Amino acid sequence: MSVSTGAGSCGTHSTLSQMDKLMARISATQRNLAIGVALTVALIAVGGLAAVFPSASNQGYMPEQPIPFSHKVHAGDNKIACLYCHSNAEKARHSGIPSMNVCMNCHTVVKADSPHIQLLQKMYKEGKAFEWVRIHELPDHAYFNHKRHLAKGLVCENCHGDVKSMDRVYQFSPLTMGWCMECHRGRTTPRQVMENIYPGEKNPQGHAAPTNCSTCHN
Repeated sequence: MSVSTGAGSCGTHSTLSQMDKLMARISATQRNLAIGVALTVALIAVGGLAAVFPSASNQGYMPEQPIPFSHKVHAGDNKIACLYCHSNAEKARHSGIPSMNVCMNCHTVVKADSPHIQLLQKMYKEGKAFEWVRIHELPDHAYFNHKRHLAKGLVCENCHGDVKSMDRVYQFSPLTMGWCMECHRGRTTPRQVMENIYPGEKNPQGHAAPTNCSTCHN
């Protein structure tokens, strides 16, 4: 009886051991499945949020304008200075949009046979103006002053890219808070700006501008 009981006990232990291993495998599978499901749900949630909420940056934004105005033709081929049209950039917060008068300085006679220029002339005579689609736009709570930046040596291309090669202007830079802060910290600041801030230094390094909140959120 004792031998028989021992054999039965040994068999029972063996069966329990196999059951423990099976349950462990099932638990591991369930755990991995739960992790997989959680990750899938998280990815779907992130994707949904990205679809609902817009990106913090409009980099690459290139809207159609009322007429196909080409900066390549004007600033590139004909070498018209940026300040001729955006005359407030050196003296005010906003660079300004050229008035119809500025356009007509040339287009009273230049390309007068073009349908687009004829539309320009017609609107000018009627006292109307094109409603240009804004491309570079910061949040209302962010303060940016063109005058201050140009005074430190920044040029249009540093933020707006090689506009003189653009047939249709687009947003070249991210214009995000992080992008601006990297420049203020002196990490991505154009060389000529650093030389203006630290005159006489061969390899100027350091902050290029304040990084406190009130600088841009005043």
